[in-house]
Amino acid sequence: MSIDSINGRIAEIQARIEALTVRPEPPTFTAATAVTPTADGAQPASRVEPFNVALAQAQGGAFLRPTAPGTAATDEKYSPYIEGLISKYSATNGLDPKLVRAVITAESDGDAACRSPKGAMGLMQLMPDEVQAYGIKNPFDPEESIRGGTRQLAEKLKLFNGDVTRALAAYNAGSGAVRKYDGVPPFSETQNYVRKVLSLAGMAR
Repeated sequence: MSIDSINGRIAEIQARIEALTVRPEPPTFTAATAVTPTADGAQPASRVEPFNVALAQAQGGAFLRPTAPGTAATDEKYSPYIEGLISKYSATNGLDPKLVRAVITAESDGDAACRSPKGAMGLMQLMPDEVQAYGIKNPFDPEESIRGGTRQLAEKLKLFNGDVTRALAAYNAGSGAVRKYDGVPPFSETQNYVRKVLSLAGMAR
């Protein structure tokens, strides 16, 4: 065998080795999208969620959904699981889902394990006496928190004849304070809270 043949054989073997050892490029993940049937009724292949999104959904967490660069965030701010709970209990209590979503964002920013210095707990930051009153066993469970929080918000709205501003102020500072001041109490925390929720819900005046 000639030197040229040997060199050619060596080059061929090296090329094969490189082909076997080159790592594929990692997949690029984009914003989560709903899977819809194709025109012929067949289901398209399921897209793979990023690990952190899939983990949060499996745990029932309110992980914020990633959005593709250059696109605006949608109304569905949280995982499908949390959005489902918002829709379910908003309907049960006659509430606007946008308002409930805004309260969750203002209260806990979607952190189901959130606990305030005052003792409020969970996505909708329920106080211990409220947890007991609504028969909640685990205030850090997203469903129990949203069930209790939407019920409380609906009660505040009924108490103040559908006045969203006063209901939100009562949710934050208590119904007694709203009655005492005949409106939003002069507490900066409560005033900022009401403004923030109304803005997030698209109800700002």
